[in-house]
Amino acid sequence: MEMNENLVTEEVAENTEQTVEETPKTYTEAEFNAKLDEVIGKKLARKEAKIRKEYERKYGDLEEVLKAGTGKDSVEEMTDTFTKFYESKGIKINKKPEYSAKDIEVLARAEAEDIIRMGYEDVVEEVDRLTELGAAKMTAKEKAVFKVLAEHRQNAERSNELAKIGVTENIYNSKEFRDFQSKFNPNTPIADVYDIYTKTQPKKNIKTMGSMKNSTSDDGTVKDFYTRDEALQFTKKDFDNNPALFKAVEASMLKW
Repeated sequence: MEMNENLVTEEVAENTEQTVEETPKTYTEAEFNAKLDEVIGKKLARKEAKIRKEYERKYGDLEEVLKAGTGKDSVEEMTDTFTKFYESKGIKINKKPEYSAKDIEVLARAEAEDIIRMGYEDVVEEVDRLTELGAAKMTAKEKAVFKVLAEHRQNAERSNELAKIGVTENIYNSKEFRDFQSKFNPNTPIADVYDIYTKTQPKKNIKTMGSMKNSTSDDGTVKDFYTRDEALQFTKKDFDNNPALFKAVEASMLKW
């Protein structure tokens, strides 16, 4: 009887141990995203290393020969040197088709939209790549693509900042707010822009404490320039009662 009890005890312990081992680990959303970023980062790094190794295997020796022969360091410089050399020998080099400014704009817009559809991370990656390349080395199309993507990235980041403080999409994507936002220096914090924007909109029970503080100069007239901190102190009532004040603040926005 004692032996049977021992067998039962051992069997229960063994089953319990197996159950514990087989219980899957659960992750919080933050832990899952961090793990996903880690896995994707390693995968991209391996892919990049593989492409670089393949390039080195195929073209590494050739590149060194061309560098030695031309005395140039970059592929662009070597290409230009050989193009001029062969053209001087009467050899016609097939060049890429020339596009009008309108064609370049259309092609760039289409390429940028493709990247945008792939997601925010792809937009950031391409913007960073082009930034590192530098405007001097960009083609006309790359410059146009960069402009579209950089604007999209900035708008996405600003929209995210507004969403964090409870601003809904129908407000920050409205034409009225976008037009108002465009009057500010791009470096002005978007939360400050929204704060001033709300003061231009109809509201009930607006607090008037501190109203018109520093709104006029010492002689009582509206000042030519207001700092961002000064502008944030005004209320809608201040602007309604003194349209010239709002115009002065609006003009000051461009200098912040």
